[in-house]
Amino acid sequence: MSMCKNKTFNRFLFFSLFFLFVSLAVNSVIVFAAETSERRKARRNSTAEIQVEQREIINHLERIEDRVIIIKKRNK
Repeated sequence: MSMCKNKTFNRFLFFSLFFLFVSLAVNSVIVFAAETSERRKARRNSTAEIQVEQREIINHLERIEDRVIIIKKRNK
């Protein structure tokens, strides 16, 4: 802190710095919480999309497998 003889100035400077640090801390907590929830939503959406794609791939593979089995039975 500045070495000033005026007590009012020193108090004002102290409280100004105090509120600055408190506001920075609160702001960082809010920003962190907002980013975390957005990331969670993005992960959930991407996970759901991947699961849908996997299900579609499995269905297509099962159809191909069924066709191969039918073709093998016809050739016997």
